[in-house]
Amino acid sequence: MTTLKRVHPQVEQIRSQFNDVSVELYLIRGERNIIIDTGINQSPQKDIFPSLKSIGLTFSEIDLILNTHGHFDHTGGNAAVKDASGAKIFIHKDDAPFLYNRDLCFELYFAPVIKAMGGDLQTGKAAFTEMAGSETVADQQLEEGMIIDGGAGIELRVVCLPGHTLGSVGFFWEKEGILFSGDSVMGLHIEGGKFPIIFDIPAYTKSLQRLQEMPINFLLCGHPYRGLRLPPFFIRQGREVRQYLRECQEFLERLDEAVDKVKRDLSEKGFMQLADEVIAQLPKEMGFKPMTQVERPLYSAHTIFFILCQHGKEKCFKWIHPLQLYII
Repeated sequence: MTTLKRVHPQVEQIRSQFNDVSVELYLIRGERNIIIDTGINQSPQKDIFPSLKSIGLTFSEIDLILNTHGHFDHTGGNAAVKDASGAKIFIHKDDAPFLYNRDLCFELYFAPVIKAMGGDLQTGKAAFTEMAGSETVADQQLEEGMIIDGGAGIELRVVCLPGHTLGSVGFFWEKEGILFSGDSVMGLHIEGGKFPIIFDIPAYTKSLQRLQEMPINFLLCGHPYRGLRLPPFFIRQGREVRQYLRECQEFLERLDEAVDKVKRDLSEKGFMQLADEVIAQLPKEMGFKPMTQVERPLYSAHTIFFILCQHGKEKCFKWIHPLQLYII
């Protein structure tokens, strides 16, 4: 059984799985075959290869690997696909360390949040490593405005969309009005009461504003994200694109208001208490749950951790890793 679905005459969607979340990868078929993201460590053999086989392709016919960002549910299969195909890997320079320096990325982006939650760092790092795949390096670093030419009318323009990570990008096929956005626009995340993962709120706000000015007809996301009123789905089309982007913006506004109400006591309380206070301030119809009521609360913890840090950078928190203040 394959996990392949045609979403455009030249675009196949390959569905992979990460825990209880689907990860949407995209194969673009031109004179050069392009795969956008590669899932976790197990995705190439479990999902990508069977999907390619079902349409008469092999790994050897993949020419380019384009990463929307560095998280391992999108880059964990890079090394395996590259080893099997010789395909060149492209990623933005700010997320390139996810591919070749796992220890640094864990210490900067994950360890501080796990520590703030009172979690076990060794267990967290083991899970992090399991889905990461083998370390590798990018063949080329992506830059704003770069054109990826796949032939057969396929020209993808790199659009830098920081927020989810520092090096998040989208790939815009302007002729077709298609933006492959990865996790650059996350709505209210998926079902289950968890938050979307946003590392840099101000940057994410600017990215959303930029997208609302672009002529996007199809928004192809990395997960089945939900909006305030829109149900979970991985593709937004036509007018729904604008609605979804507005709902992403509205969530940010409500989140900022919620943090503003609790931030006076930032230095006096523990992180988990503050996180639940922020969640309690948000409208109930948003469907977010307290940290103790969601599976894998690290999802929700990331965004709340980073926005609390940004609101209180001048303060010293007992739950903040000193390096975290440097990179925010």
